[in-house]
Amino acid sequence: MDFLTDAGYFLRLASRLLQSWGIEESYNRLCSTMLVALGCLLLSWVVYALITRYVIPAVSHIVKKTEATWDDILFNVPLLRVVAEFVAVLILQRTLPDSVSLYPGVQTVIVVVLKILMVATIVHLINRFIVATYIILTEKASERARSLQGIRQMLQVITIIIGVIIIVSILVDKDPVVVITGLGAAATVFMLVFKDTIMGMVAGVQLTLNDMLRPGDWITVPARNINGTVLEVGLTTVKVQNFDMTIVTVPPYALVSESFQNWRGMKDSRGRRIMRSLTIDINSVGFCTPETIKQFSTEPWASSLATTEQTVNLTLFRHYLEHYISGLPYVKTSSEMLYMVRELEPTPYGVPLEIYLFTDTTEWKTYEHLQADLMDYIMAAVPRFGLRIYQAPSGLDILSMRIR
Repeated sequence: MDFLTDAGYFLRLASRLLQSWGIEESYNRLCSTMLVALGCLLLSWVVYALITRYVIPAVSHIVKKTEATWDDILFNVPLLRVVAEFVAVLILQRTLPDSVSLYPGVQTVIVVVLKILMVATIVHLINRFIVATYIILTEKASERARSLQGIRQMLQVITIIIGVIIIVSILVDKDPVVVITGLGAAATVFMLVFKDTIMGMVAGVQLTLNDMLRPGDWITVPARNINGTVLEVGLTTVKVQNFDMTIVTVPPYALVSESFQNWRGMKDSRGRRIMRSLTIDINSVGFCTPETIKQFSTEPWASSLATTEQTVNLTLFRHYLEHYISGLPYVKTSSEMLYMVRELEPTPYGVPLEIYLFTDTTEWKTYEHLQADLMDYIMAAVPRFGLRIYQAPSGLDILSMRIR
């Protein structure tokens, strides 16, 4: 059956046939060559048409019936069409050069063209396969796989570069290694021209492999006025949508060389920290009176405290707040997420009292409401313990002093 792809056999057959028809020798060679060459082209087209019209729909019908989804993506129609192109080029490469063997110059050109066409088809096929693999990973795997876009783009660029090098080696009829060696002198120029692209490519791979950044992450980069959600981690750019709905693009190497804050850990833990403080006027801090101690000793939160005449009202207030916080339904009380009320170092404005806890929600609006409600309650409870919150005098305070 090898004779079916032997164009030389059909060339001789056509020559004898045309000779029997009385075609002159000068035209016989040209006509037989054209007939066989057209036959090779027709054969390649028929095979391509059969694959695209019958084989590809059949494969698509089969993969759609399976429960798995990865085969639908891997055996997609565009990729299968490239496979059909590959088969057609393979047939041409096997048959067409022999069909023009009577014209060595034309045969040489056709061989070179078909080699270039084969390399281009293979590069196209590999890129289609890379894209299909990337889609499978992003649809089936976790959020981390969505950050592989930079690696996907890098693999596609590398594939194209290798294809271009092979095509150049075919055109100059040299080994690809020799071509790469010859490009060594131009490598310095390319590195200067494409410096940002190369640095972005390396940084994008670092961000992806170290799982530093994923699409959907909330990041803040104060130095670049970035505070929003990552939309895309590309080869040369990271696209972020700020909370004011503006879109910011930043090169990946800027995120690697500089510091940025990723809030993914907060979302994964399903707990967000509240760390707020208010300043107590130091002049209002003092020992509790017997009446005050008697008033609070009957409350549940103070039953375990040894209240005496030496008890400070600020101490009672701290214990009261910790008891109040522990009873809030939205506060996380696990060992990893502690809650406490602590005093900070006194300042010229008073004694800072810090409230530290974690909520069980990370949703921004709900979190802000819970935080505001908590601080409103704490500020309203301060006077109950004979304490005052420090507040700088306003213009109205100064005016009222003048009136007095």
